[in-house]
Amino acid sequence: MPSISLGLESNGISAHGTIISRNGTEIAELKDITPPPLSRNPIDTTTHNSTDDSFVVGIRRKGELTFMVNFIPSIEPSQDSATGLIKAWNDGSKDRYNILYPDGSDWMFSGFVSNIAPTAPVDGVLEANISIRPSGGHIFMP
Repeated sequence: MPSISLGLESNGISAHGTIISRNGTEIAELKDITPPPLSRNPIDTTTHNSTDDSFVVGIRRKGELTFMVNFIPSIEPSQDSATGLIKAWNDGSKDRYNILYPDGSDWMFSGFVSNIAPTAPVDGVLEANISIRPSGGHIFMP
């Protein structure tokens, strides 16, 4: 008797090809990306005369966008101190960031560079972990 499997396929897509841009300029040499986590705090509204706990939802919160790049600040305009991420960090500028996913959806928000952490291993590539702190609202377009 034949063995038949009618399992469903996932609709998951590859993350390869995700692009981050700052003010319309793509950030070059992107490696791993962690988009901002979204959360809301539960606010306890339980009273002394309640028999069950109760909550209201808090404000929307966004964590930091973090990503790693092959760090080449001397020649890469999206990273350098003249127009790139280093300049944005130095100036403390709030800029427009877009995360464009391979399926065409686009996540847009304003934010500032909060961290640039280069690494220079003995036997490896010069890299930097970058953190962007979103501020204000955001738009997600499917």
